[in-house]
Amino acid sequence: MTVVRAFTRSLPGMFLLQLFAGLTLYPVIRFLLLPFLSGSSGGLSFAGVLSADALTNSVRIALESTLWALAAGIAIAFVFERRRWAGSHLTMLVLWLIFITPSYLMTTGWQIFFTLPAFAHGWLAGVFFSEAGVVFLLGLKGLPFAVLAARNSWRVIGAELGDAASLHIKSALRRRATLLQLLLPSAASAFAIVFVENIQEFGIPATLGAQIHLPIVTYAIYERLATTPVDFRGAALLSWQLVGLAVLAALVQLHFSGRYSGALVHGRRRVVPPPSCSVVERMLACLGLLLLAGLGVAVPGANIVIAALSPVRDLAARPVPWDSLVYSTLYAVLAALAAVSIAAPVLLRQRARAGRFTHLLNAISLANMALPGVVLGAAYLIAFNSDALPLYGTPLLLVIAYVAVQVPMLLRFLQTPIEHIHPNLSEAARLHGVAWSARVLDVEGPLLARPFVWGWMMAFAQVFFELPISELLYPAGRPPVGVALVWLNQSLHYAQEARLALAAIAVTFVVAGLITWAVRLAAPLQLAGEPAGNPA
Repeated sequence: MTVVRAFTRSLPGMFLLQLFAGLTLYPVIRFLLLPFLSGSSGGLSFAGVLSADALTNSVRIALESTLWALAAGIAIAFVFERRRWAGSHLTMLVLWLIFITPSYLMTTGWQIFFTLPAFAHGWLAGVFFSEAGVVFLLGLKGLPFAVLAARNSWRVIGAELGDAASLHIKSALRRRATLLQLLLPSAASAFAIVFVENIQEFGIPATLGAQIHLPIVTYAIYERLATTPVDFRGAALLSWQLVGLAVLAALVQLHFSGRYSGALVHGRRRVVPPPSCSVVERMLACLGLLLLAGLGVAVPGANIVIAALSPVRDLAARPVPWDSLVYSTLYAVLAALAAVSIAAPVLLRQRARAGRFTHLLNAISLANMALPGVVLGAAYLIAFNSDALPLYGTPLLLVIAYVAVQVPMLLRFLQTPIEHIHPNLSEAARLHGVAWSARVLDVEGPLLARPFVWGWMMAFAQVFFELPISELLYPAGRPPVGVALVWLNQSLHYAQEARLALAAIAVTFVVAGLITWAVRLAAPLQLAGEPAGNPA
């Protein structure tokens, strides 16, 4: 009986693990092994793919954009942690707006800007519609990652280190170099994160990169799968390049962390309030804020709004595909709900029984998060386009792919709120005869309502504007919003694209508001953290 009971208890964990592995490992491994399987035909040789321009362009552009984002991120993080400045909160707000804005919408805003007569034919337009424009946009999108990675090191470098450097090192240049050396671990971490994000970026290559005909690996993978004849083998070989570059970036980060890392927080560390900015520092910080807000938010956002309000004079213009809003809403609602429904029991089981299950699940989810969306979409295209699993071209496969991408993010987002709830709450209710459904709805449900609603809304917004997976897996005649926006962008219908983009943003806010309102009405108790009202 003991063996049977242990086996019965392990069944849910085994099922969840197999489900997760089936959604991630099986398609990806099958896709990546495609070039090495006997009988595979078509495509380029491995050496031919390595010599292609797409790899060289991707590495060079990723390095250039990462280096300028890293330099600017370290400077911005210094102002956040080592100086007192009134504009810090506004700067953080701008960084978050840049972070959550889809890259192809930011690119569209700049493309619209350079269609204005005053800027259409100047030297600045020539710079933007070149490799420099791609480097600028990629660095701008990677800047929030660089700032967040560098802030922690600036925070923990204590004042005593600066005092000791002032006493023992005469040269001011060497003192600054010594302090900057303490930033190497976080700088390496920021470099790895931003570099991987940049080489995996799809929205900018699919918009500006496609317009200037600049070969980039992520878009080259999509072209091999979207053109006839389809080149699965060449796409898999290109995907190996992305995986290899991500591994190299991780190895660089591990090297610097192991060589230069050290304990900076100790019992005698003095916490000294940071000084105020000097006049020169304040002027530079204000100038940096103006540039960041203007280049990252104001210029692209204002041009999208202006383009949406301007009349369409071209009688042969493509109509706005408003039906894509309906499709994306349905896809995002179902995918976000399914992702939360999978993440919740996984986290509850992790809290109850840590062990091999937890380690395997974390390893699989981390590997899934490291994969570019275009690679995962290609893997699903091959794995589910067979007689055994004929799901390609159906909305079900698109939703499954969305779920596979969102579950790892939700596992990390919801882990802390679940761990904060002591298991004795549910255990005490169980000992007093409370049914399982009542324990979930009346004990843990109200306490977890707020983080789960936030997790659902994050997943909904990301799925709603998702691009690479949508491009490869959307059902014929039912394109999501991201696909429709890129169609309009590539055909230079900026006014229609701007109107659809603003409508899509409005839909996300409306849906998020309705879900929040519905949860407030349905929750048996108030959401955690809210002040108690009048019981009457």
